[in-house]
Amino acid sequence: MNMDQLALALSTLAFLAAVVPALSALKTGDWRRGPTQFISMTVGFLLQTTAIYLRGQEVGQCPMKSVSDILVFIAWSVVLLYFLVGTTYRVSLLGMFTAPLVVGLHSIAFLLPESFPDYPVKDHIDPWVELHAALALISYAAFALACITGVMYLLQERFLKRHLIGGLFYQLPPIQGLAKAIQRLVLLGLVLLSLSLAITFKLETSITNPKLIFAWGIWGLYAVMALIGWRHTLSPRQTAWLAAVGFVIPFISLWLVT
Repeated sequence: MNMDQLALALSTLAFLAAVVPALSALKTGDWRRGPTQFISMTVGFLLQTTAIYLRGQEVGQCPMKSVSDILVFIAWSVVLLYFLVGTTYRVSLLGMFTAPLVVGLHSIAFLLPESFPDYPVKDHIDPWVELHAALALISYAAFALACITGVMYLLQERFLKRHLIGGLFYQLPPIQGLAKAIQRLVLLGLVLLSLSLAITFKLETSITNPKLIFAWGIWGLYAVMALIGWRHTLSPRQTAWLAAVGFVIPFISLWLVT
């Protein structure tokens, strides 16, 4: 196992340590705040960053070409946005739902056939191409967080309908706040993806490029989702379901275009 894969494996264990209290809280409904999860998420993120850096040194470019590397980069972006968004949007317990997603993405990356392959040597690296790819993947991370927040909304709604008022319920944000957070995360992802697609005009990418076609399709999906949220066409519950299920499309597209 290379040093980058070792760092990624240790990172996965750190995030797994953050999953344990999450599962316990979901089972018992009792959530007690403490530094353990935040420390685990921080250690995991630092190890993630180290793994991506070492992988980049190994392949001689930003590691965003294979499905395994893309999954790791999205997982890294999800955790980065978790640290930024959790405070900005006042979405408490976001880490409780983020950690399992990150562990899942890392696990798939390791289990894929021919994971972390060697890259063809590049004589010249175009920074615009790298920026385009990075912005697109970070936008996917924003959509992933919108998915997680949608799950939190649906969970909060279930607690309310079944009158399950307990420790975990009181730690979740107000349901109205979750609905707004979904809209903001979708908008954030849409802006990032728009910037990524705008760069393709500078690169003069062919409109028949499969990656570009799928990217525009995903842009259209989330543009409609943002418009629905802005015009309140659907109920907050339906919007939460749309955000939660909608992420399946960009997730599957990673295999179709890579």
